[in-house]
Amino acid sequence: MGGFYMAYLESLCRRRGWRDPLYETYRSSSGYTCLVLVNGREYQTDLAYESDGLAQENAAMRAFMVCRNFSVNGGMLARNGVVQGLPANEHSGRHRRRHGGRSHSVNLSSSSSTASSE
Repeated sequence: MGGFYMAYLESLCRRRGWRDPLYETYRSSSGYTCLVLVNGREYQTDLAYESDGLAQENAAMRAFMVCRNFSVNGGMLARNGVVQGLPANEHSGRHRRRHGGRSHSVNLSSSSSTASSE
């Protein structure tokens, strides 16, 4: 089941007439990371988490914190050298290019289907 920030982010997207958030969860030996696509922009975790749900919640929190002030910051925020909210294309297949030949698993889901799949 999704966390509070995933619900807040989904609600924000609906109020603004945007598509539901799309989550890409990656598993590695250090844990799970997540990238969420919101209104054509990417937001991602800064750390690896022990579950895919925690990684998705952290990515949703980062996206929500930036997008709630979208008219002020244009959907982008730079903090600690990481730029959140870079423009992206949800059909770009980014996860295939980013990891090259390394072994990884990817879980693509929208926020509305995430709650029902767990």
